[in-house]
Amino acid sequence: MKINDIICITLSVFSAVSCSFLEPETDNTRDESILDEAAYFCGPLNSVYNSLPTLFDNNMDAMTDNAVIRNQSGEYYRCAIGAMSPNKNPLDIWTNGYKNIRTLNVFMSHMVLNDDTEWRTPVRFFPFESEVDIENNLKMFWRLKGEAYAMRAYWISELLRNFGGVAEDGSVLGIPLVGDRILEVGVDDLDIPRATYEECIKAIIDDCDSATVACRLPDLYSGTDAVYGSSFRDHLSGAAAKAIKARALLYAASPAFNPEGDDAKKWEQAAVAAAEAIVAVGGINAAMSSRDEYYFTQINNRDWKNNDVIMRGKVVTGNRAFENDNYPPQLYGNALINVSQNFVEAFPDKNGYPITEDGTAYDPADPYANRDARLALFVGYNGGTIGSSNYKLNTVEGGIDAYDPLAKTSRSGYYLKKTLRMSVNLTPGAQTATPRANILYGLPELLLNYAEAANMAWGPSGDPEGYGFTAKDALRRILTRDNKAAGAKYLDEVIADDRDKFNEYVRLQRRIELSFEGHYYYDLRRWYAAEPDWADHINVPVNGVEITTTDSGTEYRTVELEKRYFASPYQPIPYSEVYNAGIVQNKGWQ
Repeated sequence: MKINDIICITLSVFSAVSCSFLEPETDNTRDESILDEAAYFCGPLNSVYNSLPTLFDNNMDAMTDNAVIRNQSGEYYRCAIGAMSPNKNPLDIWTNGYKNIRTLNVFMSHMVLNDDTEWRTPVRFFPFESEVDIENNLKMFWRLKGEAYAMRAYWISELLRNFGGVAEDGSVLGIPLVGDRILEVGVDDLDIPRATYEECIKAIIDDCDSATVACRLPDLYSGTDAVYGSSFRDHLSGAAAKAIKARALLYAASPAFNPEGDDAKKWEQAAVAAAEAIVAVGGINAAMSSRDEYYFTQINNRDWKNNDVIMRGKVVTGNRAFENDNYPPQLYGNALINVSQNFVEAFPDKNGYPITEDGTAYDPADPYANRDARLALFVGYNGGTIGSSNYKLNTVEGGIDAYDPLAKTSRSGYYLKKTLRMSVNLTPGAQTATPRANILYGLPELLLNYAEAANMAWGPSGDPEGYGFTAKDALRRILTRDNKAAGAKYLDEVIADDRDKFNEYVRLQRRIELSFEGHYYYDLRRWYAAEPDWADHINVPVNGVEITTTDSGTEYRTVELEKRYFASPYQPIPYSEVYNAGIVQNKGWQ
């Protein structure tokens, strides 16, 4: 791996940090400045926190069959229809990921205890006024080191999620691993080959376990404790480390990286890790906030009663970016991301029955009635409402919200509501905004991770580890969140203990529940990349709807808008790494 540029970028970060980071001050007499010195010391760790993505990448779903981009421009659009290459990839985090790992390694290299000083830690995190301060100082050391381990696991897992794949020779490869090393230009060999996928998973597990076991990172921050109190709730916790581990193991067990499917132990490991993460946030019955609370109103409340937001990026306040981008023009928006007919058809009926199944309450003559409650929450459709004024959409041919390229209305017949806050008003002179953040790990994903892994390991109703909940229990939490008890009828009446049906259904529920939050693009690849017909699942037509009214009633016609095309189901390694460092490329991108 050529990391000269990454090293230069990292050093530029440190140039703005006090020299007390590289050479910690050890004078015990300057209590007034000691907390400032600790803040400088933690500057590199804080810079990595600040590098976390702040908003959901809604555009990613427009590289799947969930959505299209109205104005047919930009890298996401071009890559979705065939332009993705090692030189063009809007999801390329290679440089940023390795920069953050190097920053963390430098920070951790100074996180060493010294028994020759009274306080033992590299800098003092508290002025010493009592024995409690000395104890808290040491606890803070271990907490910060645990956060750094968990953060490094996160960035390794993100690099692996984006660049892990299969080479032309069939090798299942991960990314170059640097371990604890702080590589220097002109001193170290910077050409590091890709590790195996298994070696990368082990590195993630080791860092997560170091955070939770060796550093004793608490599952949750609560109360008024000076080190583990709720004021630190926006820091990485033990629950976050366990969630990072659970997702990594789920990917490792998936067909793309477990191509023969003969390693059942991988599914068991993924199920155990997800169960332990669920237990860490309160168990299978842990409270889930309302959607408005989860995404917006309580996202920055460190004393909030629920723990369903496990890890997030920095909260941005006074924001209306998604509403500006996606409200219809009649509400002063730009309708940029247009939900597809494919996505709308994924929603079951109100009883959880897929709309193609016998016994469904779905009526093609009235397609939006008697559907899963999330359809109205996530999608703006004809006759539905959107925005703070409950504006009623009219997408019938000739209607004010139907496709008109000059009016910049949706070209699919649908508008995006998921991740938008409906109370935001864009009316000039009366504009409002909202706080929001990128929820990197949340309880809904954990429940779905466990449901998928536990079903594959033990079936829908198995619980051999004695956690007190099953795959069905976890999925039921998702199905009844907005639909109440009726939402689980299909689960109980049809799926029962059929492992294959459950697996298909949990995939459907992931597509819906985690939509427009940066999951479905990766899910498609981990599910289907190893199959000979992978293109039938990924390179698919993306449809919209045309609605017309006639004397005989309303007609709904599905129309193809565009087609997805990718040369490979795996992400491309950046060309500069392949050309300059000889990194093995994922198959399909040579």
